[in-house]
Amino acid sequence: MRFKVFVFLIFTVSFGYSQNYDKEYFQSPVHIPIRLAGNYGEIRTNHFHSGIDIKVPFIGLPLYAAADGFISRIRKSAGGYGNALYIDHPNGLRTVYGHMDRFKDDIQKYAIDAEYQQNKFEITIYPDSSKFKVKKGDLIGYAGNSGRSSGPHVHFEIREAENDIPVNPELFKFKITDNVKPKIFYLKLVPLKNNSTVNYSDKKQNFKVYYKNGKYFIPKLINTSGDFGIEINANDYMNYVRNTQGIYSVKMFVDDTIYFSYKIDRISFYKTRYINSFIDYEVRQKTKKDFQKLWKDPGNKLDIYEISKNSGILNFSDNKIHNIKIQLTDCFNNTSNLFLKIRGSKPKSAPKKENNVFCYNKDNYFVKPGFRASIKKGSLYTNTKINFKKIHSDNNLFSDIYQLNSYLIPSQEYIHYAIKPKNLPKKLISKALIVNIDKNGIFYPIGGTYVNEFIAGKCKCFGKFAVTIDTIPPVIELKTAYPNNDFSQKEKIAFLISDNLSGIETYYATIDKKNIIFEYDIKNDKITYQFDSHITYNKLHNLRLVVVDKKNNKSVYNLTFFK
Repeated sequence: MRFKVFVFLIFTVSFGYSQNYDKEYFQSPVHIPIRLAGNYGEIRTNHFHSGIDIKVPFIGLPLYAAADGFISRIRKSAGGYGNALYIDHPNGLRTVYGHMDRFKDDIQKYAIDAEYQQNKFEITIYPDSSKFKVKKGDLIGYAGNSGRSSGPHVHFEIREAENDIPVNPELFKFKITDNVKPKIFYLKLVPLKNNSTVNYSDKKQNFKVYYKNGKYFIPKLINTSGDFGIEINANDYMNYVRNTQGIYSVKMFVDDTIYFSYKIDRISFYKTRYINSFIDYEVRQKTKKDFQKLWKDPGNKLDIYEISKNSGILNFSDNKIHNIKIQLTDCFNNTSNLFLKIRGSKPKSAPKKENNVFCYNKDNYFVKPGFRASIKKGSLYTNTKINFKKIHSDNNLFSDIYQLNSYLIPSQEYIHYAIKPKNLPKKLISKALIVNIDKNGIFYPIGGTYVNEFIAGKCKCFGKFAVTIDTIPPVIELKTAYPNNDFSQKEKIAFLISDNLSGIETYYATIDKKNIIFEYDIKNDKITYQFDSHITYNKLHNLRLVVVDKKNNKSVYNLTFFK
């Protein structure tokens, strides 16, 4: 028998900006040695990391413009990048500085003035190109921990300004020390058809990787039949930091011929969620370990693949032993190689056709009594078998529980759900919403629009769904109380705000009947007002804070304090 090589398509991706842009154009945004908490392309939840995370020793470390240009965007948000600046440069690139504590004084005042003009904390403003011009090395602000950040650092990106696509900053000549090779821990072989096997099993097979004399290897011969794919569990590392980094480049060779490869140079925000096809999503949900696929699902639209014979899917049918080499490389040309041997044979039967499936390349509509689901074309990465069941609910819900497939199956786009409630009083229709019920029984709201006797919502997941109500208003707590509410020696006042289910929709505050902007730190459920010129001092003040959730339940907090 002979080895079948199915060559359907070969992808080539040119790394344009590495050739067309001066790699020494930018300076570091910090005046300390660069130590990375995260690199470009690192695997994150539902996305590839789009920049580098530079560790800083404390909040308030000065940040500097990486090159000449002008500030093109100022963003303040409760999540995401928090306080962020965007600088456009004459070479057609844009740099981004995220999770800042605050901006340089004139930029900070400009942003706060915009907040008061729009009467809201979260803003995105686009100053005129002449408003804030900068030179390389100019102070632009201070590093922080704002937005979705787990510690003081600066999230730094380089983007193509025309299309806002992030490119890999590590390929520019910043002073980053790295002579550490990637490390490989485990390998999986995955049967890809219902007649395929690995070591005579139709289940995924896990193999521990061994290391000796500078090489990684699997010591035992692996037997396969039919189509299968390979996955690797590996991380990169750097000098001076303990945390893991993502792998930059992977190549797979079959009998010394390159068969599949990818390189993570540039990934559009529009395509970053395809990471759920790039990895074994099911394994990540179950174990929190990341296995990168060395094959490409038919619905995966990532542009990172350079060579892809038969989409990386292997099928040996000649009963011969084939040598596989998997080569991992980081941005600094540190390389590790994994070697294994596979013998393949013909499957014992032809693959069975599966009709009861959601098709990745078609619109799918699923209708049952009291339940609807709409899955549009492009939501799935491959055809997916349909599994559905109705579960009788308890008294806390206003519908049965409907389970459509499993939370272990990812979706690229929103899936629209509709459930017909039962025993729901008319007066509570406005408070009804659909919840996704996770494996621990925790409710996650996905929307509550009433349409034609159904409650509608959407999310990018499968799983269990039901209708419930939210009639409980948000909770407001004063973060720190002082005797007699005397804030005369304090620089700020803060509250904790939270909601039991549907989530915070909005909040607003006045002091002495004048609008005041509280900054929102969503990861800590905290809002803060830094005392400034918007109030007068040495007097009693009346503060009124209103917090509203997404089902229009409202809480009001009144406080008389001295400042």
